[in-house]
Amino acid sequence: MKRVLFALFMLTATVGITSVEPVSAYTPAPAAVTTAVFNAKVDLMDSQIGAGNITAARATWEEIHDMMLNVLGVTKNSIRTATTPTAEASFRTILNNQTAIYQTIWGLKPDLAGNRVALHSKLGEFSATIY
Repeated sequence: MKRVLFALFMLTATVGITSVEPVSAYTPAPAAVTTAVFNAKVDLMDSQIGAGNITAARATWEEIHDMMLNVLGVTKNSIRTATTPTAEASFRTILNNQTAIYQTIWGLKPDLAGNRVALHSKLGEFSATIY
């Protein structure tokens, strides 16, 4: 009985050890979003809202939101990889502006139709921070 338990223990330990995969600390930088692509998506959402197609506008909003998160990620990565204190400070200023605009946009998004003009304006401001 002891031999069977010992064999099972060894088998379990062997399987557990061989199935461990190495962990990588590398996190790739997010892909950049261009101003042109962002603005085109914002204009699409605006036209969808104007046409009264709120369902499509909400789907487009999700794409715009993902783009904004991507832009914030690129800026954070630029801070991490900055080679000089001046560059880092510059990227921190950009991130602070992006974050403030993002928070305002987040407050506007529940009522896409009612906040159409303000939303379009703030998304334009966010677009201006994309580098």
